[in-house]
Amino acid sequence: MLLDAPLPHAPDLLSVLREATAPSHARLDDAFGALALNQRDGIARFLRAHAIGMAQLYPPVRDFMRRELGLICPDYPAMLRADLDALGEPELDAGDVSLKQDETGAAAGISYVVTGSRLGLTVIRQRGYWGEAEGFRSAYMEDGAERAGWKALVPWLRARGDDPSERDGARAAALESFDIFARAFAASAADDIARQDAHG
Repeated sequence: MLLDAPLPHAPDLLSVLREATAPSHARLDDAFGALALNQRDGIARFLRAHAIGMAQLYPPVRDFMRRELGLICPDYPAMLRADLDALGEPELDAGDVSLKQDETGAAAGISYVVTGSRLGLTVIRQRGYWGEAEGFRSAYMEDGAERAGWKALVPWLRARGDDPSERDGARAAALESFDIFARAFAASAADDIARQDAHG
C-alpha cells in the first residue's frame, strides 16, 4: 500500500548547499579567476574584495565555529588589514555591502561559503602570487587553518538537513553570502577607479 511506503529522506545540509549555490559559486570563481594574481594590482584587488566581504561575514562565522565546531576562527579581517597596510592600501569603506539573512541556520550557510572560499586559497598558494619575490608575504593567503575548519564543518553539515527551517535559512544565507562577495568584488574595482582618478 502507498500508505506503507517509506517517506523520502531529506538531503543532508551539505548536499542542499552545494546544489543551491553551484551557479553562484561558478560565477564568483570566474570573477576572481580573471584577476592576475602574479601582479601587484591583481593581488591587491583580491585582498580588498575579501576584506570588504569579510567585514560582514566574519562575525557569524567566528561565532558558529566556536559554538558548533569547538574551533577558534583566525581573525581574517585583521589579517587582511595587515596585508593591505603592507601594500600601502588605504582604509576600505564596506559601503552598502551587508548581510540581510537572519533565519535559523544562517550561520551554517555563511560558514559553508567562507570556509569553502578559504579552502580554495590552497590552490593559489601552490601556484604562487605576487609579492613573494618582493618581500611581501600575505598573512591571509598563508594562513593554513582552513583545512581544519572545513574538516570539522563537513560532518556537521552532513548530519543535518531534517529541519526545514534550518535548511531554508542556511540556503538563503549561503546565497546571500555569495552575493556579498560578488558585490565586494565590484566595490574593489570602484576603489581602483577612485585611486586612478585621485592620481590624475
